[in-house]
Amino acid sequence: MGWKTKALAGILGLAFLGAGAWPLGVVCFLYLALSLKAKQTPKRASLPRRRLLNPRTVLASLLLALSAAALASGGVLSPLVFLAGGAVALGWPILVRVLPVAELAPVSDSVLLRTKYLPFFWCSVAELKPGAEPFPLAASAFSGTLLTFTDTGRTYCAVTCRALGRREAEAHLLGAFRSAPPAGRASAFLLPLDAGAAADILKLKLSPLKPEGDFAKYVAGVSGLLVLECSGGSVTRAAAFAVEGRTQAPAFPGRTSRLDPPPLTWEIFDAIGKRTRWPEPDSYSDLLESMLATRGEPFPGRFAHLASSGDELTVRSLSGEDVVTTRAQLRAIVSVYS
Repeated sequence: MGWKTKALAGILGLAFLGAGAWPLGVVCFLYLALSLKAKQTPKRASLPRRRLLNPRTVLASLLLALSAAALASGGVLSPLVFLAGGAVALGWPILVRVLPVAELAPVSDSVLLRTKYLPFFWCSVAELKPGAEPFPLAASAFSGTLLTFTDTGRTYCAVTCRALGRREAEAHLLGAFRSAPPAGRASAFLLPLDAGAAADILKLKLSPLKPEGDFAKYVAGVSGLLVLECSGGSVTRAAAFAVEGRTQAPAFPGRTSRLDPPPLTWEIFDAIGKRTRWPEPDSYSDLLESMLATRGEPFPGRFAHLASSGDELTVRSLSGEDVVTTRAQLRAIVSVYS
């Protein structure tokens, strides 16, 4: 949650307290306290622990308790309001699957997508372009959420955030792309996708699969999409989906489940590679490798040639390869590799 959202929660909390609506003020301050605690908790290299209570459960319990207290004090409308809020918070995972609240819409002239009905949720997608090293080894160094199509081998890095405006969301998401690859010289590269191209990738009708036994062995026979949450060279959470077709509106894939013990990211990609041919390096790989090698240099020295034609740009890397990008995509590439 960004600082604007935190400030809004604090202002609303004070406003509710000043107006005498103390239950709503308590909810705002509890939400603010939970967000600050989550941000200040240091990240550990050890395996993640299973949380007994998450913020959504705490918020739902508080709202239901406030509903009971309001009913006991003789309230008429407030018990229903708190009860509805608690029910929504408690059943949110089900509502996301049933209602179209998770539908995304591409933001024009950008690499961003935003939810239609919850305008504070944003995401962006970048394709993982192979380099000179074997793809399973290169991909195992990345952190974050990876989307892998097991039939084609194409892999994407998806990042999400909550923000009130486009500028804040863009800063968060491009920063996440910068931190996803390993420090130093990368053996695979992230190509941020234009919002329209990203939306096409996420227009999928997915059916959840139930992995059995060892996940690294299970994925060797999966035909569809894998969602992998990677950290420190391991896959901590994952989900598998069968692709049943395409939909009209893009949406982020469903929830993942914790893997215990977490397999190495390399194990997962190595298992997929037993049945799938990984994509080969292409001209975009050359461009991104050139951008990485010239990081910190002035803008004119990072390209051999630039030419525009409408919304599209023809970019020639220092190696002499020409690629076609959109203006938004090139801006994102320069930001990620700066």
